[in-house]
Amino acid sequence: MTETVNQTEDKDARLDESAKIISSACKWSAAAGFIPVPYLDMAGLAAVQVQMVNDLAALHGKSVKDDSVKTAVAALLGTLAPVGLAAPLAISSVKLIPGLGSIAGGLSLSALGAAATFAVGKVFVNHFEGGGALSDFDVENVKEEVKQTFKDKTAKA
Repeated sequence: MTETVNQTEDKDARLDESAKIISSACKWSAAAGFIPVPYLDMAGLAAVQVQMVNDLAALHGKSVKDDSVKTAVAALLGTLAPVGLAAPLAISSVKLIPGLGSIAGGLSLSALGAAATFAVGKVFVNHFEGGGALSDFDVENVKEEVKQTFKDKTAKA
């Protein structure tokens, strides 16, 4: 009985820490949207997401290789393109327009980047909590979950 209570407490603590990691990454993703240099903002967003997955993996006691994380994050973001993440490339390009282009592009990319980061983070937490590792992460199995989480998050924004 005591072991079950400890496992529940450990899981609750892990989920709380996971939420903090995702929240922090969402804030950094939003900030990356305001990088004034087109396409560098997208690189910043990707870097934040890769670091978030590394942090989540470490929290769950999983070892990772940066290349594997980059590949998994890129594949997940690719699944979001039809849902609404195809626009960031265009939004980033809007920053080429002096003045309002930078502001409009920054606001839009910040919101979409934070929502995408949230969706990616949630999918990895669910995978790690289910006992999965990065080596057995299958994008095909979580495509719908990441799309729905992204849609839900952007609908609230």
